[in-house]
Amino acid sequence: MDGNLLAEAARIAQGPRPGDAAPLVERLLQDSPADPDALTVAALVAQRTGRGEEAVRLFGAACEADVANPSRHQNLAVALKGQGRFDEALAAFETALSLRPRHVATVANMGSCLLAAGRNAEALDLLDPAKVDDPAHPDFCNNRGIALARAGRFGEAVEAYRAAIAARPATAEARINMADALVQSGDAAGAMRVLKDVLGAQPGNARAANQLGLMKEKVGDFAGAADALRSGFDPNAPNHALGINLARNLIRADRPRDALTICERILANSPSVTTPLAMATVALGRMGEHGAQGQLMGVEHFVSVHDIAEAPGFADMASFNAALVAELRDHPSLTEEPEGLVTRQGRQSDDLAAAQTPALAVLGDLARERLAAELDRLRAMGGNHPFLRAMPENWSLTLWGTILRPGGEVGAHIHAPNWMSGVYYPDFTANPADEREGAFGIGVLPDELGGDAEPLQVFAPKTGRMILFPSYLWHATLPFGGTEDRISFAFDLVPEGIGRAHSLS
Repeated sequence: MDGNLLAEAARIAQGPRPGDAAPLVERLLQDSPADPDALTVAALVAQRTGRGEEAVRLFGAACEADVANPSRHQNLAVALKGQGRFDEALAAFETALSLRPRHVATVANMGSCLLAAGRNAEALDLLDPAKVDDPAHPDFCNNRGIALARAGRFGEAVEAYRAAIAARPATAEARINMADALVQSGDAAGAMRVLKDVLGAQPGNARAANQLGLMKEKVGDFAGAADALRSGFDPNAPNHALGINLARNLIRADRPRDALTICERILANSPSVTTPLAMATVALGRMGEHGAQGQLMGVEHFVSVHDIAEAPGFADMASFNAALVAELRDHPSLTEEPEGLVTRQGRQSDDLAAAQTPALAVLGDLARERLAAELDRLRAMGGNHPFLRAMPENWSLTLWGTILRPGGEVGAHIHAPNWMSGVYYPDFTANPADEREGAFGIGVLPDELGGDAEPLQVFAPKTGRMILFPSYLWHATLPFGGTEDRISFAFDLVPEGIGRAHSLS
């Protein structure tokens, strides 16, 4: 094999335009199709040009061609991790570590994989300074800091991040992680200093700008938060999460027109994500442009009500609904007022979309069928509404249940970045003196965005009723009294690669 050609291909593959190495890689593989170095460079080109599965295949072939080389297995593991195939990645890391025990970069990468998989206790055990040959390695120290912070050991996490910074002074990631840990340990002023230092060295650092902006928002400095967030906002390639936070703070700083401009910029760059539509509806309302707000919400076109008349496998709807209530009440995941969610005086379950109990399984099927039919209806409707432009081709279902005690509520919220959402009522007794009690209200805003007392539109619940609506619409359960629990199931159409399944964690 031509060593000069290989070196040139590797140089280009690791440069700013990795795709330019493709012709060289093709020549290398024609001459030596099983050469591990050629396969590795080909895999690197695939990895850096967004072809993750092809990178996995090529790194795997390099491993087979050079099975005793730990670096080949580590490359494969990193590629697998990038595809979210954590168990396979961990197996490849284990192989690499068996070939090169105590190797700190392998342990650091393996710890990162465990963290990404949500296996924090295992990561913390692995990221033990006594288990590696170079405990001062910056990536090892940074990942150990993350594991310590997730375990609530914030003071130790700060020290781990300090060690990472000492080993690699130019690192921004460890400094921003340290700022997070300083906040959790009660040193907000120290965290702000760290973030300002990062932004002084890297003025456009989106993560540092986002964290500083959120800290300023927390203390009520909305204008300052907007300024900090804007410093990291690139209008040509806007960071979605930062942009949404910027729009929210512009609204809170009474600058709704600027917020609308930010939402439009995000949508132009990422038309398949609907979260900006939620902020845009608020901005239009604050601007008094209620006609445009109504058109963007599209309630008359995009919200539909379905009274379910039949549940396969059940003699009648009464037995189906009773079974649903019983299965939810018995579900072990029910959690009182889950942290970070908007359920108050009530319990909520984890994701039930894969539940195998009879009634929950049928409800999942019914939700999928209605969502698929709604997709067909809206696809046939056509038009240039941004909600329709974001219509997904591939999707999955997420589903959960909520039990509210009298006086409880599900506060104002949205389900974006998912696309279409729904609620189903297995048991609902209306108050004849007030039909709005416990009803489903669209257009109710959270306090931080104005807390509108009156919803723009109210839909009456009913036993066996399913309401479908765009996930970007603000909505809430209206207050209710009485003596009975309010039981409902919510579900979302989760766009592949964009959406987010429901989780209590």
